[in-house]
Amino acid sequence: MSDDDDYMSDKFLVETEKCTPPSLVFKKSEQREIELLKRKVAAEEKMREKNKSAKAIEQERREEGLASAIASSNKGFKMLMKMGYKPGQGIGKTESGRTEPIPVDLKTNRLGLGKSEKRKSTKSINPTAKLETLKTEDFRNRISTKKSEQLTVGDLLKSQKVCEVLDVKENLSEPKETWFWPEVKKENKSDEEVEAEEDDEEPEETVLLTSEKLEIITKYLRDKYFYCIWCGATYGNDEDLKDNCPGSTRDSH
Repeated sequence: MSDDDDYMSDKFLVETEKCTPPSLVFKKSEQREIELLKRKVAAEEKMREKNKSAKAIEQERREEGLASAIASSNKGFKMLMKMGYKPGQGIGKTESGRTEPIPVDLKTNRLGLGKSEKRKSTKSINPTAKLETLKTEDFRNRISTKKSEQLTVGDLLKSQKVCEVLDVKENLSEPKETWFWPEVKKENKSDEEVEAEEDDEEPEETVLLTSEKLEIITKYLRDKYFYCIWCGATYGNDEDLKDNCPGSTRDSH
């Protein structure tokens, strides 16, 4: 710095900072703490390097080798150079080939070739939520079944009433089957009379389900009287019934 320079200029201040000794910046205690901290960091780094597993060291060396370009001392590179190859240009006569080596896809697992690892599901299964879902579905199924049974019972009772009316018009004194007509309420009868009537009744060989009874009595009404309880009408003949009635079940209506 010449004598003509202003002592308050930037050059003067920069030169002053360069000449400032470290002892003026920190106290001795602070310098000692900094030195100890540097030694601690260096010792920890050395310990980490020492405790690295062989697998980690191998991976670091591999990544370092893959990240660096092929050196001119490589035998394959020397062969290409002898054949006229220049770094950066494409291979081949027209120089339209690859400019970079084929990337290496390393296989680190022990599975066979072409076998991919199945990803583990990260979704946690909540047993309580699953139980609640099952309870809800079971409840809905029970409600649906109960409602269907109630409709079947109602259809059977309606069919029995219609069957009784039509049979009486045909001057029939008793139904073809005991359950074709509605069950007579046993009111104003003594226990002895009720027991006597039950003893006189012949036991049924087979117990029919409500749905089976409905199917049988529906066929009886359609075949004998050409009547459909869901249409609520009597048709002229069998052909008229087949042509104008949607079917012999509730669902078909």
